[in-house]
Amino acid sequence: MDRKSAIFCIALVFAVLCLPGTSFAQDWIWARGNLHTHTTNSDGNMPPEFVADWYKTHGYQFLVISDHSKYTDVTPLDTDPNDGFVLIGGEELGVRGAKRPIHANAIGISATIPDPTALTRPGKSLKNLVEVIRKAGGIPQVNHPNFGWSLTHREILEIQGPYLMEIANCHPAVNNAGDYAYLPVEQTWDILLSNGRTVYATATDDAHNLNPEKPGGAMPGKGWIYVRVREITPTAILDGIRKGDFYASTGVQLEDFSFNGKEFQVKVIPKSGEKYLIRFVGKWGQILQETDGTSAIYRVKAAHEPNAYVRAKVICTDGTVAWTQAFRL
Repeated sequence: MDRKSAIFCIALVFAVLCLPGTSFAQDWIWARGNLHTHTTNSDGNMPPEFVADWYKTHGYQFLVISDHSKYTDVTPLDTDPNDGFVLIGGEELGVRGAKRPIHANAIGISATIPDPTALTRPGKSLKNLVEVIRKAGGIPQVNHPNFGWSLTHREILEIQGPYLMEIANCHPAVNNAGDYAYLPVEQTWDILLSNGRTVYATATDDAHNLNPEKPGGAMPGKGWIYVRVREITPTAILDGIRKGDFYASTGVQLEDFSFNGKEFQVKVIPKSGEKYLIRFVGKWGQILQETDGTSAIYRVKAAHEPNAYVRAKVICTDGTVAWTQAFRL
């Protein structure tokens, strides 16, 4: 092998190792964090200091504080740069004058973004809300689409470009499962993906109640994401979120997953006494394969339709779930 060929091969291997969803490099970290949290600066019942400390002492590596219509300054809360825990600025925006609760988080901001005014249609209002967040430098997350039955898949389809969407908001009043007339949010996600949209699924607490003396309601520790990073810094975490290099969970932990265009591999970190089902899902929510156990491989068929994709859903017998992002075929 000549020198040019050797350099090309080394570069190719390095590029493969750095692809989202591949994890052959040894220095990746799965950083656990919550993207949706409230404090007494809006309608939460505990101050920011208490909220930050709760997540820091309960196995999280990062937290986004997302008070309603207000940026909570996280700088004075992050007192130890070497503790392996970081805070990221955020805000939950709404649409002023809307007849439905159309909400979205702005993630990674450093100042309050004013709530935009409602436009002629809910879908148009949502699209404008996402654009306002992007123009302010934030990562947009569409929050709890079924809360107050605020958004259908047709209205969310008006958004272009990558964005996050809560498919498992763990507030007890947000109707993730839908009802006789409204789709489950996970099914809405599949419709968006099947129409060619780039949507990254999240699980969040939407925590409002962190008072240990009055348990109940929207409590912490229910839903989170794991972001693949090389270091625990706001920059690394935000970069991973922007790229969709994370998975959502309500309690299932993955050791790893990878997709190389031909094979999708998933491996679970099992809980004692529990069993797992690994489900591979394709376009329009079609179940492509189901495997019982803590590891599985799905091999992509040669032919596929436009906007085809594959994603993995891992279901535990204790009722908890993990969702990878969708990989295009």
